[in-house]
Amino acid sequence: MWVEPWGTDYWMRPGERFSVVTELEPEESPFNVVVHATGITVWVNSANSSEVLDQDGVVVPCGHQRPTDLES
Repeated sequence: MWVEPWGTDYWMRPGERFSVVTELEPEESPFNVVVHATGITVWVNSANSSEVLDQDGVVVPCGHQRPTDLES
């Protein structure tokens, strides 16, 4: 999963769930989600930041579970 416009990446294993959260007013539309052949891209529309939480509610860092052959 990629979170834009920052280009942060989070790698999920089958069956895992992540949440992307921001601080916005309830009437605003915080995200657009695009599902494509290589994964999911979440576009944060109007927030200055976002956090990604795992299924236990723990904040995960950019590059979470990234395969070692993709690290630079």
